[in-house]
Amino acid sequence: MPALQTFHGHLVDVRRHVNVHWRHLHPIAPTDRYELWLRGPDGIERKFTVHTREMPARRGHAVSLITTTHRRPRVLALANWTTIDGVNYARSEPPGLVRVGDVPWLTAGFVGMTAWLGDAGMVLFVPVAAVVLAVVAAARWVARQRLAWRVDRAIDLEAWRTAKEPAPLH
Repeated sequence: MPALQTFHGHLVDVRRHVNVHWRHLHPIAPTDRYELWLRGPDGIERKFTVHTREMPARRGHAVSLITTTHRRPRVLALANWTTIDGVNYARSEPPGLVRVGDVPWLTAGFVGMTAWLGDAGMVLFVPVAAVVLAVVAAARWVARQRLAWRVDRAIDLEAWRTAKEPAPLH
């Protein structure tokens, strides 16, 4: 499970980008990407990228971002303190349970079973692959639910922390 960190500040700029993907003349669903520039209390501005269709914040709003601690942090949640709104991206826009990266190991499993068992390996591969994919999808679902719960808890802790701060003097 990735560690979580919080960034708090005011949105300086919010830009929406829509990418339309074309593969073999069949459109894949367009993806939305938001670039957020957040000015923290120390005056330093940071850029964050969120791949989502939900953005409950505009320029000037006071927000908190819950992210991973990676070198390029992944935004997992946005809490908008100006409108008292927010979204848990780990819950609202989760990645798929079966991924394109599963194809190579399925192919290797098919080749291995065919080489080891011959024609019977080809026939047995289908039910074995279905069971393995179901187990992998279930494990990913459990991990995703656990991450969404951790992000909900981080949002609650950030709400408690920001409620305890004195109001800024303008």
